Amino acid sequence: FLHPMLTNFDAPSREDCTADRLPSNSPQQALTLLNDPTFYEAARVFGRRIVGARHLPSDDERVAWAFERALGRPPSARERSMLVGLLADERTHFRARPDDARKVAAVGLASGTSDADAAELAAWT
Repeated sequence: FLHPMLTNFDAPSREDCTADRLPSNSPQQALTLLNDPTFYEAARVFGRRIVGARHLPSDDERVAWAFERALGRPPSARERSMLVGLLADERTHFRARPDDARKVAAVGLASGTSDADAAELAAWT
């Protein structure tokens, strides 16, 4: 049977070869990306990798590095500015709510915190 997550993304059955698929976009896909523990854990592990990038001392450099790894292109000045602002807001949020920051680290199989404090990792997630 087809995994329910794959069904949300209109994956074909595994019984036939499908060389060409029609693109689709549905609310279920957005909800899957936001709520499925697999995607959440992937975001946290990526955040851990960003926090661990010691060769990138500033948030601006880390945002640019992460953006390029995720999308394959550098961010525009506007995108970079928006993401640095979002990071600052997330840091403030998670530093004020340490229990929420610890919950971020508890999702999935690769749970636990890295060298960084939980609030920093949660903000980058």
